Amino acid sequence: MPWQPLRRCTYPGCRQRVKSGRCAEHQREIRQQQDKQRGTRTQRGYSNQWGKYRLMYLKANPLCIHCLKQNSYTPATIVDHIIPINGDSDVLFWPASNHQALCHGCHNRKTVQIDPITKQKRKTGEYRELEAEAARRNDWMYQHE
Repeated sequence: MPWQPLRRCTYPGCRQRVKSGRCAEHQREIRQQQDKQRGTRTQRGYSNQWGKYRLMYLKANPLCIHCLKQNSYTPATIVDHIIPINGDSDVLFWPASNHQALCHGCHNRKTVQIDPITKQKRKTGEYRELEAEAARRNDWMYQHE
């Protein structure tokens, strides 16, 4: 592979030389700003109740289902919503039928490749039956508490 000279960090006024993009200091700053805008886990809808449920789900489903299909035994670390949700008030937030256990790598891949398509399908109404069924179940749960 041919040799390439180092370039300047793309942060305005920085004189550090890097292979591409920003230097480590400015990458860290940008990441911190993004984290502040992202909000806390509770602001994004993940309560203590979700934390307990997540632990129970991962205990019952300890392996990543995508890796299992490829005969690889990778521990699951994330409970993913198959159909993406819009906060904790979404009817598809709690139904276990909308959850799957994934490892970090598979979750990132799914988020980038599949979630945009699924979100578009949800906007066009392809999941209305699932949403209605989940709403009926949620109503039943709240009535019998």
